[in-house]
Amino acid sequence: MNPDLQSLQPYPFEKLRTLKRGVEPPPGLDHINLSVGEPRHPAPEFVRQALVAHLDDLSTYPGTKGLPVLRKSIARWLQQRFKLPEMLNPDTQVLPVNGTREALFAFAQAMIHRGASEVDERPTVLMPNPFYQIYEGAALLAGAEPVYLNCTEENRFLPDFDAVPEAVWERCQLLYLCSPGNPTGAVLSLATLQTLIDLADHHDFIIASDECYSEIYPDENQPPVGLLQACAGMGRTDYRRCVVF
Repeated sequence: MNPDLQSLQPYPFEKLRTLKRGVEPPPGLDHINLSVGEPRHPAPEFVRQALVAHLDDLSTYPGTKGLPVLRKSIARWLQQRFKLPEMLNPDTQVLPVNGTREALFAFAQAMIHRGASEVDERPTVLMPNPFYQIYEGAALLAGAEPVYLNCTEENRFLPDFDAVPEAVWERCQLLYLCSPGNPTGAVLSLATLQTLIDLADHHDFIIASDECYSEIYPDENQPPVGLLQACAGMGRTDYRRCVVF
């Protein structure tokens, strides 16, 4: 067995079920499920119709890269949503996945180099705290040391990147971001994202930006900025060191 498995924490949904066992809501009310993020409403009718209309095409496994038309649609949407100067290359810069949970985990396994340091020190993976537990599990099973950046009210529920010691940045191989953040909804500014990109260049690490909540915001005229947008603002249209989920 992989000894790193002993470092993993209980999965939060299992822990939550244990905590609420025997707790009954008041009469006429149900528990509000804050675990898996899935819709509480039926699938929209136009989605149902589209699925039915294309059932005949679903007879073989798709390629790992996904259908070209899907990748192109994703690239076009990203350009429109984040005001990018040009569309991403659908063949080299877009990869559909079955879910961000699996992708966020697998990405760390591919990126972390356990033996990169000349001294006996584990690489670090930085992440906001509170955090999606996949970040921690991915770091531990990749042989890295998780470093938790507390998101407190005093810091507007955002990580205090200025407080990270230089020695920690030097060992950093991967930085997980979550913006808008879960559970507070705090959004990293464009300036902060661009500072982090400069840090990634200086210290040779990768930024994995979990933006699964990018389309949940109160003001239609002020959508949250994203990592791709920050790159484009720096003229960095190859988006090196930056991966968005």
